[in-house]
Amino acid sequence: MRYTQKDVCRAFDIKRDTLRHYERLGIIEPEVDPSNGYRYYDDWQINLLWDAKRYQAMGFSLAEVHDILHHDSLFDVQGRVFRRVGCLQEELAYLEKRISLMSSYCTLLGSVEDHLGRFELDESPAIRFVPRREMHELLLNDKTMVSGSFANAHQALSIPCAHFPCIDKELYYWGFAMLEDWYDELGGPGEGSVAVPAGPVLRTCVDAGERWGFGLHLFDGLIAEAHRLGKEPLGSLCGYLLTRTYDKDGGYHRYMEAMLPLKS
Repeated sequence: MRYTQKDVCRAFDIKRDTLRHYERLGIIEPEVDPSNGYRYYDDWQINLLWDAKRYQAMGFSLAEVHDILHHDSLFDVQGRVFRRVGCLQEELAYLEKRISLMSSYCTLLGSVEDHLGRFELDESPAIRFVPRREMHELLLNDKTMVSGSFANAHQALSIPCAHFPCIDKELYYWGFAMLEDWYDELGGPGEGSVAVPAGPVLRTCVDAGERWGFGLHLFDGLIAEAHRLGKEPLGSLCGYLLTRTYDKDGGYHRYMEAMLPLKS
């Protein structure tokens, strides 16, 4: 049985350019009528297309599909599929991390207003902070560019963060924070990042409001509460930017979860 280009495009729900792309890559070789240039596809070409779509659905590139269909032995195909399974398992593990982070984020968003101005003693896991900006100036040196590239590649597992190295100085860095376990597992660079150790913390939520209103003063209440409780801060502070919102009466809001590490 022979089929026209139009028949094949309809059967596979693909465009003519896509079908021609398969041809250019050598995945299929239709019969070409030299008198008019029309292309015809027999059952063998149709079967190759079915197989190509199947392997594409597994995540193989078209170049790999070509080799599978025209060069690979049975052993070769098995090896490719085995390696692809490994890749999918890594992707699944990464996706599970994203789901975990987004679920926690959703919970935080639902409790922000209830936690504004309220304080809570808690235990924090180890965090890795990757600075991208000092105050309002981008960090463009070699160390921060390497760590910054890593942070950009894994923003789905990070949260925007402001880090104050010393709570008695008006100096802060904007960047991204990630669980240290994830950072290490993904091969994050050692240089250009700051480790925030696990341990007791005092938490609260604040609203940084409109632009230009950010600074250490936003966390005065958190620091004062630590002293009131007789807790000694370790010296640094992290503020996680949860979300920006806008309402016509109150303007912009920048809701942040603040974390003040404490000495044990």
